[in-house]
Amino acid sequence: MFRKRKTQVENGSKALGLASIGIGLAELAAPWFIERMLGLGDRQARRGILQVLGMRELTHGIGILTAKDGDGQLASGLWARVAGDVLDTALLGIAATKTSRPARFAAVATAVAGIGAADFYYALKASAR
Repeated sequence: MFRKRKTQVENGSKALGLASIGIGLAELAAPWFIERMLGLGDRQARRGILQVLGMRELTHGIGILTAKDGDGQLASGLWARVAGDVLDTALLGIAATKTSRPARFAAVATAVAGIGAADFYYALKASAR
């Protein structure tokens, strides 16, 4: 009868879920593009790592988009993204020593840090509910 208005946490979380799906698809479909964007040489092992990360991103996104708010699923999905951000940051730290385009790499790393901050913020907010 009446539609419940989505909260800021739900809306922000869903946006992060959609971002996960977009990032995941890019890592799966075009790992060479991600390598080039980061200023890294094209290597099969690196492409494989990016594709595994892409699968992780896809599953996070699907989990967040299908989560029910109020029973802990949404908070769990967001905390899983935060854990993935920690892994991504560690891998970016390693890649930073191999980039041939430090300015472009820094821009990508800054974007990743911003998304990580949003993940953390919404995970905290969803956990408090």
